[in-house]
Amino acid sequence: MDTILNSFLSLGMIDNIDGNDERYAKIEQAATNLSEYYREEREQLIPAILSGINPNVSLDEPTIKKAKELLQDEWKAFLTAYTDEPINLYRSIILEACSLVSEEDNNAAIMWLTACDVFPLLRCGKEENLLRTFLQSLGRTAEQNAIVSAPDLSFNKAKTIKLGELPTPVVNKRDVDKNDLRERIGGAANNTYVDKDGQHVAGINPNRYAAHQYPAQWAGDFAARMSDIITSELALVEENSIANNKSMENLNLLKKSVEKALNEQRLVLQRQQNAFLNYQKQEQTRLNVLWWAEALYSTSQKEGYRSYPPEIASVLMPYDLLEEIQLPSPASVAFTLAEAVGKLPECGHNSDYSFCEILTEIRNKRSQLAPCWLEALTSRSDEKSSNIGGVVVRALVDENCDLDSLMESSFIPQEWRCSLPELSRAIFRQEQAYRLVTEV
Repeated sequence: MDTILNSFLSLGMIDNIDGNDERYAKIEQAATNLSEYYREEREQLIPAILSGINPNVSLDEPTIKKAKELLQDEWKAFLTAYTDEPINLYRSIILEACSLVSEEDNNAAIMWLTACDVFPLLRCGKEENLLRTFLQSLGRTAEQNAIVSAPDLSFNKAKTIKLGELPTPVVNKRDVDKNDLRERIGGAANNTYVDKDGQHVAGINPNRYAAHQYPAQWAGDFAARMSDIITSELALVEENSIANNKSMENLNLLKKSVEKALNEQRLVLQRQQNAFLNYQKQEQTRLNVLWWAEALYSTSQKEGYRSYPPEIASVLMPYDLLEEIQLPSPASVAFTLAEAVGKLPECGHNSDYSFCEILTEIRNKRSQLAPCWLEALTSRSDEKSSNIGGVVVRALVDENCDLDSLMESSFIPQEWRCSLPELSRAIFRQEQAYRLVTEV
């Protein structure tokens, strides 16, 4: 689909931009900078998507202020081009930034789960189809990321691993001066010896224990033979030394080659193992959901859901189901929840209730829930409760809260009516988005 900025521009929702590429580039850069901010502060995606899709969003919303701040950094005097605050320009920047990060991690799921149930409650104008298309694209991406296909564990026929041929050692002999060695041996063997030219030569460092009966010829002959022996032995020792060094080099090359092959095989096995484990977790999620939906038993309260008033049961069930699944869950899990709620008395899909009346019942009957379970939700009570799930949490954790003020602070219409399965599904989705950004 086209970029959000272009779409808002083509719908005539952004003024003073047509034909001005410089201004458009500045707005585009502001959206890019805002997307970087969302990458660093992922929890801001929840208020961001809610502000972006809400045509009546307040200028005092932190998300709007942040978009305005980043736009002003790029376009210092942008307000001089507008008589009123360009709220739709801020919304387009926010939505464009959301779009830029939607393909990363579970961001699409976070935004889809946050906005899909509240969007029908908003009275959007000419941007309604654009926003619906954008949210649907987020939903498709979220579903693709949530569903793990059965891994292909068959080993494809691959080339046989062959180690390279070991190179033949090359030995560089060091030359030995045989004549010099002969003279030194002859000189050490006797007082005199016959050199290679047949001359009698006085011994070099003569052997003082030399037998006088042995003539110089004996010493010369001995020197010739001994020098041949020693020369050959020295050459052999040197050959062995060089060969050993070369063999060690070849063994090290072989070692590296084997290590590389084994590590490549290890990585393949790890990837296949991870794919199988992810698929196994999803299968376990499906089994857990089916078991839970059939049992209709609350593990957190140690009681069946039929023991609770319908309003309390419909709020309790999504929180219990979240403990049974892997996040993010496929879209079908939310509908399984709605069907399970519909099995309870007075919780049918065809029975709708005033949301304000539901909140009153929740607040008045909250004491039926385990205190430790309610305490686990108190960390949410200080947050601004503008979405359905946030309003319900406030009613659960604060029995003295003013419901009229609570509704006014949200963008949920006072007259909104819903079925309990519908409400339970909305809570489940929005709580799942909250857990994804906070990594609960």
